[in-house]
Amino acid sequence: MTRPRPAKRLIITLPPEVIRRLRNRGARSDRHHGPYNYTRQLSRALGLFDAVVLRSDPRETGGLDERPYGLIVDLLRDPHRLETFHISRLGEYLLELPDFGERAHAIGCEPEELARSVSGLTFAEKLHLVDSAQLRHSQRPRTIGSR
Repeated sequence: MTRPRPAKRLIITLPPEVIRRLRNRGARSDRHHGPYNYTRQLSRALGLFDAVVLRSDPRETGGLDERPYGLIVDLLRDPHRLETFHISRLGEYLLELPDFGERAHAIGCEPEELARSVSGLTFAEKLHLVDSAQLRHSQRPRTIGSR
């Protein structure tokens, strides 16, 4: 007789540095699902990350208007490739994108001024922009019957 598998169970292989960070938070193997098991600690870390990103929307913090926000999120076509270095220097990175200048002018912004504004945002606000771009441009898996 086979054991039924729990619905929607996902097994993820984590790189050693992530496991080390979880262990530094007190995570450990715990089949009884206590507060320090790996799953709960990873879920907590992801929840805290999401909370920071959600509360760092530069449209709400006053750092950026709606039109420049939409432009930036639209221009970041490969956000999954951006490293911490790029996020820290997001304003400079935007200036290197081929369409940035033309599209900034099209919404009534000077590209250099907009890049300076983005550079002045906090890291969390820049991270919010990159996360929003990832949500917008994600390659969602196709389901049966979808095009």
